[in-house]
Amino acid sequence: MKKHIFLILYFFCCLFNANAEGVQLLIRPCERDSILLRWAPTDKETWNLGNRYGYVVERYTILRQGQQPEDKEQRLLTPVPQKPAPPEEWQVYEDDRYVSIAAECIFGEQEALPMLSPVAIAKRYREELNRFSFALYAADQSVLTARLSGLYFADKTALPDEKYLYTVHIPAPDSIIRPDTAFAFTGLSEYRPLPKPLDLSARWENKKVQLSWNILYLNHLYNSYIVEKSIDGKNYSPISENAFVQVADEGVNPEYAYRSDSLPDNHTLWYYRIKGVSAFGETGPPSDSIVGRGRIPIAAAPVVTGKEVIENKEVKLNWDYPDEMNEYISGFRVYRSEKPTGTKEKIHESQHPSERTFTDHSPSLTNYYLLSVFDKETEKFTPAHTYAELIDSIPPSAPIGLTGVIDSTGLVRLIWKRNREKDVDGYRVYRSNRPDFEFLLISPSLVRDTFFTDSIQLHTLDKEIYYRIRAIDLRQNQSEFSSILELKRPDIIPPVAPAIERVEEQKNALQISWFNSSSSDVIRHHVYRKEAGDTTFLLIASLNKPSGKQSVYRDEGIKAGKTYIYQIKAEDDSGLFSEPSAPVQQKAPGKITETIVLRKQEMNGQVRLSWNIQSEKKIERVLIYKAMADIPIRLYNNTTENSFTDTELSPETLYRYRIKAVYENGSSSELSNEIVVKIN
Repeated sequence: MKKHIFLILYFFCCLFNANAEGVQLLIRPCERDSILLRWAPTDKETWNLGNRYGYVVERYTILRQGQQPEDKEQRLLTPVPQKPAPPEEWQVYEDDRYVSIAAECIFGEQEALPMLSPVAIAKRYREELNRFSFALYAADQSVLTARLSGLYFADKTALPDEKYLYTVHIPAPDSIIRPDTAFAFTGLSEYRPLPKPLDLSARWENKKVQLSWNILYLNHLYNSYIVEKSIDGKNYSPISENAFVQVADEGVNPEYAYRSDSLPDNHTLWYYRIKGVSAFGETGPPSDSIVGRGRIPIAAAPVVTGKEVIENKEVKLNWDYPDEMNEYISGFRVYRSEKPTGTKEKIHESQHPSERTFTDHSPSLTNYYLLSVFDKETEKFTPAHTYAELIDSIPPSAPIGLTGVIDSTGLVRLIWKRNREKDVDGYRVYRSNRPDFEFLLISPSLVRDTFFTDSIQLHTLDKEIYYRIRAIDLRQNQSEFSSILELKRPDIIPPVAPAIERVEEQKNALQISWFNSSSSDVIRHHVYRKEAGDTTFLLIASLNKPSGKQSVYRDEGIKAGKTYIYQIKAEDDSGLFSEPSAPVQQKAPGKITETIVLRKQEMNGQVRLSWNIQSEKKIERVLIYKAMADIPIRLYNNTTENSFTDTELSPETLYRYRIKAVYENGSSSELSNEIVVKIN
């Protein structure tokens, strides 16, 4: 029987975890009238115990017609523990390789140990582990072998309306540590047909096919597979006598199984399909078929043999490729770019393997071509570019959309629209201080984008700056200039101050005459006035600058007998103000009808205000106005006395005071002179 032992490396792969303890149990309800049980020891020690003492199978009735019975019937299905069959029963099947493998592992004699050395002990351990692995592998591939090994049982007494708990254990003596009991729950009603294998795919090679299919999803049902092939897609036959098992390292659960098969030629169409085989010897339905034929893989790229520029409009390419490869390739592809580096655009894909020429009807001025040959799995490119160019003497169009801004630091930002011509290589930027002067190049290198940054002087008499650009193509053809862009320099220089010539008395008014600012960008003049003794000038008029050199303003908002001081400021078109003119003082015509003089006395962080009011009207009360620093003055308090003491003051703070008299007839006086106080 030893002649049937095949010492193949993958026999060491076992479906059960050898590191676990006890027995593992699989069960499957049959379509007809029985429930199949398959079990296996998880290590060689348990295997030895099972071979010596056998296995006991028991059944407990858990459900009957969907209800739990009062008495959970216990039934011993193996009155005699099930051990490996005696050798004479195995002898009948000596031609079955799996039966022979298991028999040799179970009944074969071991060589005597010459001495109890560590090396000899390790060798004996490996031999026993191999015998255990071979025996389980053979039982897993053959139900007959499993039955002879005492690892299989068919319960033909199961009823359709009942469900059972099955247990399997080794009846070893109490003096021996017994392995754990295996158990599983099922019933005939839980029968489900076996599914077909999934995701069968093929890679066709030269007189060879590489098959793969998914085993991860169905590894709880199938432990091996049968690979079948056919010429007509109807009549299939296995490619080998043995079912196929995917080998994997311990603890690894592979997702796909792989199997190769040789083909007699590359012309015949072959159909392949897969069937799964369960641990109970059942063969499932076949997978979907896959069809194909061998092919010679692509090993070489096409060779460009010629290029031709036709009437400076088209480019024609020719290439060579072995004709005997036509039946194995899908076609050719042509890629193009305008530069030797960077991404290539696919401009042509041929579905005719016999094609050996292509004409590019819309080439660019510069063209870098790559050719490839391809099939469903591979694409092979030519190792070098094929360069072709058209003669170009036509310049690009002038750029349009030039705009820009200048910030307060003199930084200029220009942008424009990109030209539509594909061969534009960049732009050049030009600048001038006058539109009718020569424009000078300010970008020595080409500007590849559509924006440019420049820096200019702002302290200059030229208020505007001018720009224009032109486009340059790959052949150095230059476009016409763009339209001129005029940008105004930000104004950071205030205008020259005007000068008051005189202030003259007129009837009920004062007339101010002044020389206008000499700055050319002045747009208006502002007239300011204050009463003598006041600290703040007030704006009384704004006049647009006339064309002449002098201006006048008649101030009718004065009061008789009072003295006024005037100043003039100029404003330019950037909103900048000049320094004020030298002040000029003038007394208004007429006599003062009333006077108010405000005085102060500072003491111990307080200020005492007193006043002298001369008026023909009877005074009812005095209003006190107060402000801090430059804040506008506001009403603060009032009194009927001749003085007022303010105690609400803060150190190191500047205060301003004025008063106003309120008369019995409801009228009021003008504001008094302003008093300034600073508390230390």
